Amino acid sequence: MKISYLIIITSILTLFIYSCSSDLPLDVVIEQPEQIDYKKQGVDFLAKNKKRAGVFTTQSGLQYEILKNTEGPKPTPTAKVQVHYHGTTPDGDVFDSSVDRNQPAEFGLNQVIKGWTEGLQLMSEGAKYKFYIPQELAYGANPSGDIIKPFMPLVFEVELLDILDDPESKVNAPTTTLKFDKLSHDFGTVKEESDNKTIFTVTNTGKFPLIIDDVKASCGCTTPSKPTKPIAPGRSDKIEVVFHPNQGQLNNQSKTVRVMANTNPKETMLKISAFVEKKQD
Repeated sequence: MKISYLIIITSILTLFIYSCSSDLPLDVVIEQPEQIDYKKQGVDFLAKNKKRAGVFTTQSGLQYEILKNTEGPKPTPTAKVQVHYHGTTPDGDVFDSSVDRNQPAEFGLNQVIKGWTEGLQLMSEGAKYKFYIPQELAYGANPSGDIIKPFMPLVFEVELLDILDDPESKVNAPTTTLKFDKLSHDFGTVKEESDNKTIFTVTNTGKFPLIIDDVKASCGCTTPSKPTKPIAPGRSDKIEVVFHPNQGQLNNQSKTVRVMANTNPKETMLKISAFVEKKQD
C-alpha cells in the first residue's frame, strides 16, 4: 500500500516540475509559420511587370524585353542553338547562368522548357532578350533545386549566339532569289598538282533567308565550300572553289560546280577552267 502511494506522489511531483520548467503556459498554442503562396506572388509579379514600358506579352503569356535587336533568320522549334543566359527568380536570386560559368550552352529548342522554345524563335543571331516566363511555361508545380519554388515564374536574359543546325527550316523554307558576282572563272595557265583558289560571292536578292542546301563539283580535283548558315535578305556569303589538277591531268580543263538552294530553279551552275601544264621536276 505504501508503495502505491509513493508511485502516485512521485507522478504528481514529476508533472509539477515539468509544468513549472516550461516557458509557456499549458494553454498556449504554438502557431505554425504561414505558408507562402508562390503562385499568387508569381501572378502578381507578372501582372505588374507587363505594365512596364518596353515589355511585350505573347498570346501564351510569355513576357519579353528586347535588349539588343538584330535582323536575320530565326530558329524553328527543332533548331539546335548556342546561347548565353542568366537565370534568376523574380527577386533576383540566381539559379543558373552560363554567363557566370563563362561557357555558352548548346541545345535543341525541343529539349527545353516551353518558354524558351517560344522565346528563342523571336530572336535572330546576335540578339539579346530578357524573358519573364510564367510558371505554366516553366516548371509549374515541379521545380528543380532549392531556389526555384513551385509555381514560380522565371526571369532569363538570353543572347542567341548561333543557330547551329535547323533541319526544319531547310524543309519548309520559302523560295527566294540569288545572284552571283560571276558564274565562271578561268585560272589561266596552272601547273599539275597545284592548288588554285577562287571565290564566288552569292547575294540573297529575295525576301526570305537563302539556304544553300548543297554544293557539288563534277570532279574530285575540284573542292567547293558551302555556306553553313542561311543568308539573310540583302546579305552575301562566299563559296570558295579549289581546283587541284592531278598528275597527268594536262591541257585544257573545264569543270562545273552545282549550287542547290531554295530558289527557282533550285540549281545554279558555276564553271571553272584552266590550261594545265606539267610541273617542273
